[in-house]
Amino acid sequence: MSFANEIGSLGVLFLASVGGGYVAKALRLPPLLGMLLAGIAVRNLPGELLDDLPESWSVALRLTALAIILLRAGLGLDLPALIDLRVNLVRLAVLPNMAEAAIVAASAIFLLEFPVVWALLLGFVISAVSPAVVVPSMLELQEGGYGVKKGIPSMILAAASFDDVVSITGFGVTLSLIFAGRGEAGVAETLLRAPIELVLGLGFGVASGFLCIAVAKAPASFRFAMLSILGLVAIFGGWAIGFTGGGSLATMTMGAVASQGWHDASIPVARLMGRVWAVAQPVLFGLIGAAVALAAVEPAYITRGVVILALGLTGRLLVTYLSTEPARFTTPERRFIAAAWIPKATVQAAVGALALDLARQYESGAQAEVRGTQVVTIAVLAIVITAPLGAIAIARTGPRWLQR
Repeated sequence: MSFANEIGSLGVLFLASVGGGYVAKALRLPPLLGMLLAGIAVRNLPGELLDDLPESWSVALRLTALAIILLRAGLGLDLPALIDLRVNLVRLAVLPNMAEAAIVAASAIFLLEFPVVWALLLGFVISAVSPAVVVPSMLELQEGGYGVKKGIPSMILAAASFDDVVSITGFGVTLSLIFAGRGEAGVAETLLRAPIELVLGLGFGVASGFLCIAVAKAPASFRFAMLSILGLVAIFGGWAIGFTGGGSLATMTMGAVASQGWHDASIPVARLMGRVWAVAQPVLFGLIGAAVALAAVEPAYITRGVVILALGLTGRLLVTYLSTEPARFTTPERRFIAAAWIPKATVQAAVGALALDLARQYESGAQAEVRGTQVVTIAVLAIVITAPLGAIAIARTGPRWLQR
């Protein structure tokens, strides 16, 4: 495999994603939807166009693009509004996630005859929302002034990272139970990781933000470079030690803290971040789409998988709507918040196949491999169905249901 072939594969994916974005925009659809579908198409078309693209490159590029969008989100967060909405933020991050995980697990027990632990593992894989889809969609609405007065975009942006921490922690616990004694961390250790991950993520984010405030008088290009490097350290460091959610939380937090300290001086940094995102966006969504290998979808599991996803998503939407009831939101705003909690992609692409890989690695038997394959199939279905649906729902309902 030559370097030229690797660059060529990446170039094909990038151009296809850019083209898909333009087509979607021309059809008055979210550009990220076209980019996502272009990535899926390039991966699954005959000719094996992406076979020369190393997985290590894909991971590194996805993480880099994710760092950029999370920093953009942090720079746009309204911290006073978040403090005011702190109880609602926690409810939004935890209750819908747990409800969907429980419903998916119960459905898997009855429809797929999964053991309880495998069913819970599937539930936590499916229950995570995708910051990669939610964040850019929220930023577009925020830049248009929609929902800003009540802090709705900021609340959803912050809750997305907490939501992923809940899902990844639950996934880690169930994975430990399934493969106990076979190289996986124990349940107690995994449970302790959740608060540790939150504390470390927030701590590193706040400390990095104050470091950036210390150079508030430096040129915007220097502050942009410093913030970007610290964000990449958080994202790649979190990935390396298994604190993926904590790394995302740290990256968004440092952007928010720096923005509060820089005041109006954060505007040129945010503009620079926006220019870089224009290039990173097609890379991120093209690669997320390219992670969807339709050949991995087992036709025998599609119908039941769609039913399980539909039941879980219905439960998530209902619980999201109800969990915002005690807040000061109007009925249309509550409907929008529920719609914003639809997209799935990032976590499903990252961990969907991990149980299957471990089943093969530890030779856990044919039954474990079958269940691992079913988890992969439903994770792929979740990305294919909910990422486009969620992107469209946010883009169409935001301007209608949020006050400008």
